[in-house]
Amino acid sequence: MADKLDFNGLNDLVKDYLAAYGLEATLDTFHQEERARGIQKQQTRGSSQGFATQVRQLNKVPADNEQMVTRFPVLYKLHAEEKGELIEDEMKQLQKQQSSVLQSARQIFSIAINCLQQLHNIKDGNSMTDNLGETIDNYRIQLGKYNQILSSEGKCDRAELFSEAVMNEHKLKLIQAKQEGNLKGVIEVLLSLRVNALQISPELRKNLVYELIRNDVFMLTTRSKDEFLLEMLEIARKTPALCHSLLALLSVIVSTLKGVEYIVTNGYQIITKVIMLLKDQEDGSVNQRFCIAILQKVSIKEDTIQVFLKKLQSKAAPGGEDMLEWVLALVERGSKKEIHIFSLDFATALLANILHSPTTQEHLVKIAGPSHTKAILTKLLKMLRDKIPTSVLMHLLICLSYLKRERFREVGEETKFEESIQLFVEYYSRLPAIAGPDGNTENGEIDKRTVLDLCAHMFHPRDTNQGNLDGDNMSNTSAGGGLEYNDMRADDKIREFENEQGDLIFECFQDEDRMFQKYE
Repeated sequence: MADKLDFNGLNDLVKDYLAAYGLEATLDTFHQEERARGIQKQQTRGSSQGFATQVRQLNKVPADNEQMVTRFPVLYKLHAEEKGELIEDEMKQLQKQQSSVLQSARQIFSIAINCLQQLHNIKDGNSMTDNLGETIDNYRIQLGKYNQILSSEGKCDRAELFSEAVMNEHKLKLIQAKQEGNLKGVIEVLLSLRVNALQISPELRKNLVYELIRNDVFMLTTRSKDEFLLEMLEIARKTPALCHSLLALLSVIVSTLKGVEYIVTNGYQIITKVIMLLKDQEDGSVNQRFCIAILQKVSIKEDTIQVFLKKLQSKAAPGGEDMLEWVLALVERGSKKEIHIFSLDFATALLANILHSPTTQEHLVKIAGPSHTKAILTKLLKMLRDKIPTSVLMHLLICLSYLKRERFREVGEETKFEESIQLFVEYYSRLPAIAGPDGNTENGEIDKRTVLDLCAHMFHPRDTNQGNLDGDNMSNTSAGGGLEYNDMRADDKIREFENEQGDLIFECFQDEDRMFQKYE
């Protein structure tokens, strides 16, 4: 609510309304009254009871909102709210412009430093000049883009920031480099696209992803369909640097639902290939992290779950294993040796997405059978007491909650599910809070309370007299009490997630530079 009445603005609104509807007599009367008020205002100036004093009294905004509603006219409220919204929108726009200008200035400064470094290397004879022209072209494109932002004071739209011409130039370079077998050229184009994704202002990242899809950077909507990308993924199995640059860009694209739908345009071969790549990577490695990130993001779309349930052969599992088994094996290894937290965290989040799916529920009951479900449940219950990070522990508890349903009642009884959870809660309650590097246990206490609250919410018994407790109906509760489900379709979930998150966050790791050592 504004703290000053805008009488002129309100009068203009009233006069405009009267004129629009041809209420001439009323309009004349209004003009006369307005002129009379003007004379009265001059006559009463300086008087404590004059019109100005009345206005000041009216302008005292009451602290109580209900009082405010009754004191101010409805027309004034509408007028003031509209002005307030305009001011708020203008502030948001200015903040975005400021962010764009600052980011552009930083990137121009960074490019300048890189150019100086290149010049020093050339001067000292420490740099190959074969691709110097291409490097200069890349700098020229980036400087042109950031110069546009600065010239327009941050008002550039997405078309100016990442135009179709620029995108098409990258795409043509990628196709040409692949046709020529120029792996270094392929890597440079992929990295350039990924670097642009990381450097662009956060609020514009979603638009960048949509531009990558619209320009069909991987040619998935052409006659070749998945062939172009599948061939690159196959080559990537033998080239860690290409694997890294390709997976990093794929992870950017599947950060939105449209990106996931783009990758599965022609089916699920690309996801299958990423799974095979994943199983070739060392635990905790950069490429393993990107593989897991991609799979975790696509797993939120229900149609993709069938791929994760297929048993695929690998060096570690010649007889074949599905992703349920692979993730459980990874967590088991993680309890015995140090594995990057990202791999464990995102892998168990992937596991939770898979087990949450109706497709998986049907698969465990009708295809895999009770013995397979029992093996999964037994491993999950055992892992609760292993040495694992708190975030991973919470994901495992969520996985267990999805298996506490009517259709898994017999398996739960065989594994003593409820008793195991109760024993875990008692055991975890007695554990001391984990201290941080500085010896402070405050964060550890918070984590501990979070885990116990999660258990209380998901596994405590409820009154079974509240109707039919059909565990397979996700709007009800699981049999015998426990978590009350209020689920929605997976596609709705990812849309809601995108709306809540707003700006996208793309994965970026400090140790990525190691991926190029073997290649160089």
